[in-house]
Amino acid sequence: MGFCAGLVLLIVADAVRRYPRVVFPGHSIALLVTGAPLTVFSVAGVLTWPLTIKPPINIAFFEPSVMLGFLALVGAASLLRRGDTAFDLATIERFRPVMWIVFAIGLMLISIASAIFSYDLVGDAPAGEPLTSRFPGWENPAFGVAYLLVAAGCLATPRSEMTAARFVMRWSWTLSGAFFLLFSILNYRTHIGLLENSNGAHYRW
Repeated sequence: MGFCAGLVLLIVADAVRRYPRVVFPGHSIALLVTGAPLTVFSVAGVLTWPLTIKPPINIAFFEPSVMLGFLALVGAASLLRRGDTAFDLATIERFRPVMWIVFAIGLMLISIASAIFSYDLVGDAPAGEPLTSRFPGWENPAFGVAYLLVAAGCLATPRSEMTAARFVMRWSWTLSGAFFLLFSILNYRTHIGLLENSNGAHYRW
């Protein structure tokens, strides 16, 4: 999920960078490829999170991911229909209702970020996890800042006809998307190591 969410943010940031010619087949296909698994796994998480070991963190992860996944799929379908065309003010106005949904998601992310900082929601990696468990104290604030960055881009979206708003959208989603992507790539190694250690191994790196 984090892998796909990071890619979705980076894809949209790249589309914003290319304004007003933001509609390319490659963006549509990329949003479809990343949005489909993000939606499926996020919905599964939302429906089952009370059964897992730490429900509060799953609320923070799964529920925003559901919205992001559905928006990626709808965006992919819409862009595929438009083809390689330029955006203008009339096009922005047609998408205005969707932009207010994105704005509301930004408010949700601010609320989650405040919970991350207030309740130490993310915490540190388990002691049995290689690499990341050796550097405690950084994951919680890093996730809080990442959520605030995504929120900043969301809050700027209804004013996307303005250059300053597009600047905020582009860079906030580029930085946060890169964080989620790279952190998730790291997890492929560290979570495999955690499972190996749970079977009796003692890997630290």
